[in-house]
Amino acid sequence: MTALLLRPAPVVESAPPRRSRAALGLAAGLGLGAVLVLALVVGGAAPAPAAAGLTAPGALVDWGLPVAALAVRISALGTIGTLLFAAVLLPGRVLPAAARRAVRATSRWAAVWAVAVVVQAVLGLARLVGVPPQELTAESARVFLTHLPAGDAALGAAGAAVVVALSARRCTGSGAAMLLLLVAGAGVVLPVVLTGHSAAAEDHLLATAILAVHVTAACVWVGGLLAVLVHGRTAADLPRVAGRFSAVALGAATAVGASGLLAAWSVLDDGPGLLAGLGSGYGLLLIGKTAALVALLAFGRHHRRCTLPALREGRSGGFRRFAAVEGGVMLATVALAVALAASPPPATPPAIPTATSGPAATAGPVEDFTPPPGHDHGDLSVPVLVDPTGFTVTEPVPAGAVVTVHNPTDDDDVTVTADDGSFDAVIPSGSLTSFPAPDRPGSYPFGSRRTPGFTGVLVVF
Repeated sequence: MTALLLRPAPVVESAPPRRSRAALGLAAGLGLGAVLVLALVVGGAAPAPAAAGLTAPGALVDWGLPVAALAVRISALGTIGTLLFAAVLLPGRVLPAAARRAVRATSRWAAVWAVAVVVQAVLGLARLVGVPPQELTAESARVFLTHLPAGDAALGAAGAAVVVALSARRCTGSGAAMLLLLVAGAGVVLPVVLTGHSAAAEDHLLATAILAVHVTAACVWVGGLLAVLVHGRTAADLPRVAGRFSAVALGAATAVGASGLLAAWSVLDDGPGLLAGLGSGYGLLLIGKTAALVALLAFGRHHRRCTLPALREGRSGGFRRFAAVEGGVMLATVALAVALAASPPPATPPAIPTATSGPAATAGPVEDFTPPPGHDHGDLSVPVLVDPTGFTVTEPVPAGAVVTVHNPTDDDDVTVTADDGSFDAVIPSGSLTSFPAPDRPGSYPFGSRRTPGFTGVLVVF
C-alpha cells in the first residue's frame, strides 16, 4: 500500500482555459488573415474593379473567396491530421483515449470542411458569373455543378468531407481511421486533379501528379503536427507519438520540398523563364514559400537533435514551445499557398493568335487552335466568353460535348447562333449557361441575332 501511495501519478498536460484558447484562436485568425491579404496584394490577386460593361459580384465575393479557400485548406489539414493521429501515430485495434478524442475532433473538422467547400463554391460561381451570391440563378448553379471542373471538384470534396464527418464518430479502431484517412485524402486530391494551374498545364498528367503529391504531403505534415500538439497531451503518449511523427514528417517534408520545386520550375519555365519569373508577384510568393520551407526543415532538424531526446527524458516543455512556433509558421505558409493558387502565373511572351472570329459560310476542317491571351480564368475556364466587345472562344470542344457560355455583361441578353443553324442558344446577361456542340468535327462560325457585330468560330474536334 505504501509503495502504491508513493508511486508518482502520470503527468497530464492540462489544456489551456477556454477563454485563453478563444483568444489564441482569434489572434491566429487575424494573423493568418493579414498574411493572406498581403500575399494576395504581392501576387497580383487582390480584388480589382470590374471592367466597364461587366457586372461585379461585390466586395463580399472578392475578399470572401480567398478567405473561404483558406478555411477549406485549414479544415482539410485538420481532418487529415486527426485521422493520421488515430491511424498511424497512436493506433490500436481499440483506439486509446487520445486517439478517440482525435477522431471525435475529426468529425468537427470535416463538418467545417464541408461547409467551407460549399461557401467557396458559391462565392466562386458568383465571381465567375459576376453577380452577388443572392442573385445567382438555378441555371447557373446547374451548369457549374454539372459541366465545369470546379463544380465537379466541389461536389467531390464536399461529399468526402460529409462521409468523414458522419463516420468519424463511429470510428473505434485504427483500421477504420485509415479508411477514413484515404477518403479524406481523395477529397483533398480531387480538386487538384480537376482545377487550378496544373489542370491547364501543357503536361497535364505530370503537373497534376506533382501538385497532388505536394498538397497531400503538406496536409500530412502540417495536420499531423497540429494533431500531435492538440491530442498528444499526456506524458505517456507524447514521446511515442512525437517519435512516430518525426519519421512521417521527414518523408512528408521531403515530398513537399521536391514536388514544390518541380511545380515551380514547371510553371516558371513554361512562362517567361525561371529567372524572369521569380521577379513577378507569383515568383515572390514562391520565394516566400521556399524560405518558409527552409525554416521548417531547420525546425525539424532541431527537433531530432534537441527536443525529441529531451522529450524521451521526460522534459516536454521545449518540444511543445518549439512545435507551437513551427505550427504557426506552417499555417502562415498555408496562407501563402492559398494566395499563390489565386495569383496569375507569369505570362508567356505574347504570340500572334490564330483567328477565332470572322465571317465564313460553312463548317470547315479543324485548324490548329491557339486560345487568345488575357482570358485565363483558371479553374473556372469556360469555352465561350461574352464581353462588351464581342465573343471570345477560349478552347476547342469535343464533338457532341456541352459548350458552357459565360455572359458577365450588364447589357441585354445575347444569342450564340451558328451560321449553319447547328446551334442557337440564348445567353442571359450575368449568367452561365450551356448548349450541345455539333456532332461533326469542324470549324463553326457563329454570331448573335440580337447583336450583329458579335461573331466567333467554335472549333469542334
